[in-house]
Amino acid sequence: MRFKPLTAGRKTGASWSVDVGYGLMGLPLALLGLPFYFYMPNYWYENWGVSLAAIGLALFVTRIADMVTDPLVGLYSDRWESRFGYLRQTQFGAVLLIVGTWPLFFPFASLFQQYTFGYLVVWSFVAFLGWTWLAVPYQAVVSRLTHDPDVKTRLTSFREGFGLAGVMLALSLPVILSETPTSQPVFEVLFGVLLVTLLVAVAVQSGRFRETLKRKRPDSVRVTSIRSLWRHHRWSFGIMPAYFFNGLANAFPATLFMFFVSDALQMEAQAGVLLAVFFVSGVLGLPFWFWLSTKVEKYQAWAFSMLFSAISFTGLIWVGVGDFYAYLAICVLTGWSLGADLALPSSLQVDLVHRLEKQSAQAAGTLFGLWGLLTKLAIALSLGIALPLMDLLGLEQGSTSAITALWWMYGVIPVCLKLFAVGWVLCFGRQWT
Repeated sequence: MRFKPLTAGRKTGASWSVDVGYGLMGLPLALLGLPFYFYMPNYWYENWGVSLAAIGLALFVTRIADMVTDPLVGLYSDRWESRFGYLRQTQFGAVLLIVGTWPLFFPFASLFQQYTFGYLVVWSFVAFLGWTWLAVPYQAVVSRLTHDPDVKTRLTSFREGFGLAGVMLALSLPVILSETPTSQPVFEVLFGVLLVTLLVAVAVQSGRFRETLKRKRPDSVRVTSIRSLWRHHRWSFGIMPAYFFNGLANAFPATLFMFFVSDALQMEAQAGVLLAVFFVSGVLGLPFWFWLSTKVEKYQAWAFSMLFSAISFTGLIWVGVGDFYAYLAICVLTGWSLGADLALPSSLQVDLVHRLEKQSAQAAGTLFGLWGLLTKLAIALSLGIALPLMDLLGLEQGSTSAITALWWMYGVIPVCLKLFAVGWVLCFGRQWT
């Protein structure tokens, strides 16, 4: 049966196969998150003996470039949508991602060891550009598939659910293979899984949504630049402060998780279990947040999820060194909010895109590019603030001031940032619907 376009007000047109067909691409996209953020530097250092300074500087340069490319890719994605379409753009991004990832997973030893900085800058840039060119049009596709708010939330929920499954798979591979996370066998299997899941996701989307996405937008809908958006549709930027500060609130604990568990709680051996419980709780929480978003306004459900997460984080007051079960409960509660943090803002963003299209403005790629920039900026700030401060205060030596700062940055600052985001959403959220 060929997929029929979903239309506004129609809640019965979607099926599980449509939800899965769209969401599946979230798995390979998320599969690379842990390796790129946590494993790769040690993988290169341990297996090829290259300079950590060169690795750090190269990744810093490419991360900055990656932030800049997001809005640019978004802008050109919109401009080329009528000619190439979002599906063809995701296919191009998938090819670019594989081309860039192969030399990073399996470096050409002589070139890598002799020209470490240049080698990493070139291939990391290609990989990150491919990831962006895949992710931005992929997120924008939702705006073409349906105008129904509940269907949009379900589609984004499936996307983020598959994304969490990808994270869990990346976490599980070293255990399944009985290898360390930075061993070559893990990266060999990881690349194989990435290649297969990307091919399957591209094939499913091409077969399932090709006819739907061939429909052209009305001639009255024009591609809109960032400057024009700010001048004529300033309300479309209203979600960005909440999105950024909530992202920053999530980035600090993500950056400091291993340090917090190892140095503050002294439970390094249980880190894998705790992280797995957190992500499983996020997957299990997705249906609840989808249900809640159908009972109240979507922005209210998001605000409640952030408030729930902030309150849950305050439970760290009762967690001490070695309190495994107390901290496990915190992971369950904060993980429960994770699904909402991933799915509800994305669904609200698609709502904004549709509202713009009703006003004859096409800006899906541009806005998703800007939101991608904010996500990466939050991660960069958390890394740039937390890690140098920990080093300055002497965390490696176990200094009291470093442990105290670790508690503040992991458990207090995120609560303050989330409460600010909650207030912003409750004050201005009605403008986004």
